[in-house]
Formats: sequence, structure tokens, C-alpha cells
Amino acid sequence: MRMVMKICRFYPASAFLMMVAGLLCGQQLMAQQIPRVSSKVSPQRDSASTFRSKNSLPPNLYPLQASFTQGYPTPGANADGTDLWPCDGSSSTPNPDCPTVGDPAITLPATANVTGSPALVWQLKNTAGSGNGYGCNALTNGTGHLGVPYISCGQIETWYEDDTNDATDELLYSAVVTQGTRTIFDTGTVDLGPNVYAAQNPPSDVNIYDDANFGFGPGDGPGTGPNNGNCSPDYNYPLTSPANPGETYLVAAGKICVTPLPGMATITVTTELGSPSYTQVTGSACTSVGVSSPCYTVKWTRKYPIKQQWNIWLE
Repeated sequence: MRMVMKICRFYPASAFLMMVAGLLCGQQLMAQQIPRVSSKVSPQRDSASTFRSKNSLPPNLYPLQASFTQGYPTPGANADGTDLWPCDGSSSTPNPDCPTVGDPAITLPATANVTGSPALVWQLKNTAGSGNGYGCNALTNGTGHLGVPYISCGQIETWYEDDTNDATDELLYSAVVTQGTRTIFDTGTVDLGPNVYAAQNPPSDVNIYDDANFGFGPGDGPGTGPNNGNCSPDYNYPLTSPANPGETYLVAAGKICVTPLPGMATITVTTELGSPSYTQVTGSACTSVGVSSPCYTVKWTRKYPIKQQWNIWLE
């Protein structure tokens, strides 16, 4: 079987929302485990008296919230292929996946978002009635990238505001989960493409979420590393040309994932913009990973980095 990667399509919102953009996220099958990363935009809604120009703050990405939230009640997606959550509200036509809220019901506002509940304590074992019932030890529930479905125990959720006005550079994301010097999850650097979230007026809050489990699955232990288990390997990389490929790609961190242990775990998410520069390489550096020679590696000049870090407890 093949793993699932979420790919987003960009659509304009209504004029009432000042043309701030929203995202509808579908799914595409991929050949190996990669981070299940997507992005959503929730427009700020300011009255005339409190309206703030996007230029009133120094250009930057500003962190807002970060949490590890409950995974889906049952794994799977909505009938149209979108994720069960997060699910954004709408200002006009109700979002069919989360149309209303309240009693009596009203249309879920465009400024609202449906997601799982955050929690500090997480079960390592598959425990009925705890989250979606799947524990946070990939070896227990069988998660891996060796031909088995990806089963998450929760979602890494981060929010930030984009006041950069920089729509030229590329949006970079990485999430790492450690226990002391031990790594139990590492996305590597995910290039989400040109930063389409800049130059909005008023600025938009951006939510990046990543389904996650920790450690490694059967047959994918430290002896197969680096980039084993939930330490993701390269994806769509090296590049076939010295340009953004028009789809998400991932540069592996070269980490080795080990089994999660009871106790504190630290989640660190870095979000930043990057200006890419490309280097041509030839021969086995390309062909050994199934890419035609010549191919291209990338380094970024990184801008506006923000780090969101918090702890959870595994037991």
C-alpha cells in the first residue's frame, strides 16, 4: 500500500472577507512515508475602528498558538477526500464538512476552525477511549513506511500570523519530537512552495498541521536508519531542475528515530521563509535514488524564523 500526502489547492474567498484566501485540501497517494502537512488560512475579521494595516508591525512571522491535538475519532477522510479536521468555517455558502455550530444552529463563521482537543498526557499503548484509540508508539500500532498505512495518534498544530509581505520566498516547515538526546519524530525540512500567505490585508493567520506518531514501525528500526520510521526520508528530492518543482518536497534531516519512552517529550516546530539556491550534481547521487542525472540539491537563505516549542507527557 502507499502512504497519503495532503496537497492543498488555493481558492479566493468572498469580497466580504476582503479577498483573503482559503484553502481546500485534498489527498494524493504517494509511494513512501512523508509528513502529512497541509496549510489553512483563517482571515482576521476587524471592525473599521480596530482595523490594522498589514504594515503596522515590522515584517515578520509571528507565532500565535501551538499544541498536540487529538487525532481523528476514526481514521479516514470526508467523502470528498478532504481531512475530517481541521475544518474551516465559511462566510457565505456553508462548508459541507462542518456547516453549522450552536443551538439554534448558525453557519460556522469564517473566523472559526474545528480541530481536535489539545492534551498534555498521551498514551503509548492503543487504549480504547483515549483519543482515537491508537497509541503514540508506532511499533504498537504498526505505523511505518514499509507498505503499511500511516496511523496517527494526534496532530501537531501550529498557528502564526504572516506580516512579511513576502510572497516571493518559499515557506519552510520542520517538526521534531525529542526525549533528551533521543529523536522519535523528525519531518526534515518541508518546502511548501512559494509563500502564498503574504500580502493579505488584513494579515492572515496560517495553521499548519501534521498527523504524527512516534518512533518506528515493524521492520523499520534504528538499524535501518538514518531516516527510518517517523524520521522521514527525502521526498521529491533531489530535484530534477534548478527550480521549485511545483509540489511539496522534503529534504531529510538524516536522523535516526528510536522507540518513544514514558515521560516528557519536547515538540519543536520551526516555520520560516527561504530563498533557494541550487547546485547541480551528477551520477549516483541522482540515480541511486531514482532521479535522472544531472539533478539538483538545494540550500536556502532563511528569513523570519519562528520556533514554537512545548512539552507533552507520554505514558
